[in-house]
Amino acid sequence: MSTDQSLMERYKNMYFGWKTVFAGAVIACWGYGSWYYGMSALFTPLIAEFGWTRAQLSLAFSMRSIEGGLEGPFGGMLIDKYGERKITIISTIIACSGLIALLYVTELWQFIFVWGFVVSLGFNLGLYDTVNSAVSKWFIRKRGRALSFVTLGGGLGGPIIVPIMAWLIFNYGWRSSLMFVAGSTLVICLPLAWFFMKDGPPEKYDMLPDGDTVIESDNPDEINFVEEYNFTPKEALKTRSFWMMLIAFMLSGGITAMVTMHQIPYLIDLGIDQIAAAGVLGLMATMSLPGRVLFAWLSDRIGERKTLIISYGMKAFGLVVFVLARNLTHILIFVAIYGAGYGGSIPVSTSLRASYFGRKAYATITGYTTFFGAISNVAYPIFAGWCYDVYKSYTFAFTVITGIQVLAMVFMYFATKPIPPSVQPV
Repeated sequence: MSTDQSLMERYKNMYFGWKTVFAGAVIACWGYGSWYYGMSALFTPLIAEFGWTRAQLSLAFSMRSIEGGLEGPFGGMLIDKYGERKITIISTIIACSGLIALLYVTELWQFIFVWGFVVSLGFNLGLYDTVNSAVSKWFIRKRGRALSFVTLGGGLGGPIIVPIMAWLIFNYGWRSSLMFVAGSTLVICLPLAWFFMKDGPPEKYDMLPDGDTVIESDNPDEINFVEEYNFTPKEALKTRSFWMMLIAFMLSGGITAMVTMHQIPYLIDLGIDQIAAAGVLGLMATMSLPGRVLFAWLSDRIGERKTLIISYGMKAFGLVVFVLARNLTHILIFVAIYGAGYGGSIPVSTSLRASYFGRKAYATITGYTTFFGAISNVAYPIFAGWCYDVYKSYTFAFTVITGIQVLAMVFMYFATKPIPPSVQPV
């Protein structure tokens, strides 16, 4: 009894931000596993039923990035204005309504509209933007650690959810799988958002970031609180740092979209069966898990920018292996190297935005990067599908993006931390 009371007391006294981290990790696990990673398993069944080409289906799936780009700035402003909990709940309902509507599509344009502008609105806004915004606003000193836990949840979505999706599709069809995803999303995400998320930063609820307290004392060493300069969106857009960071994110971000979308059909072309191919994709997400923790730890010591350059280098090297791969052994080497680099870049990129530009307008500024980042997220997968349709091979496409990944390293090198306007020399 005393042990149970002790656990309940510890839970009651836990800083609410860590409860948000837990909720965000579970939401990210389900959202990324079912919507981002898992939907690659729909590629082959949809082509088989409707006769669409890989380029056409790549365009359809890429609509999630177009929607995310168009919605990004406006969605970010809505999050900053109305709060993460409200937007998460509304967006979850939108996403699930879209998943049910997908059961009745018969034409490509219908799939593009429902998937790209209804389902993706819900998942982009409510199961991604709001989670990162909530965690970034409730932490400063411990932000990297908190975000690494959330992205660990997202990475676990690959090995946990993708095999389930592939098994459901193989045994019951893609429509039954989407019904399962819709129902499970409602059951999982709505309660977590309602009980473990707040609408705004901790100061709104008489708390401080990181669970800190301010001690009334004349001794500055006894004040346990850290603050940072909050750029307005207009101020952020005027800095060189924002644009160097944006270009680096844009060049690198679309590569992962292309890899995750075309990896399963590529492996099937190598002679690997569909279930095993889905398992390899899940394994890449698994290999990203230690990268998420290690690179978040590294960023606290050498800074986010240098850490991202290292992770980008690992992604580039992994892509070289992927281009030269001829069997499963080569693929597993690629998975280990690329997975760790890709995983490490996720929490560090999120932390870098908050570290550079502050918490107050975090979601809005993130929305701007999402808007421009949608270009590569759409272009790269379509480019890969077009290359396959024309050349019956992905080699040229993956060779090109390997060079682009190296270029992203260059722009990140120049994305130094901006100087707040209040301290800039006149």
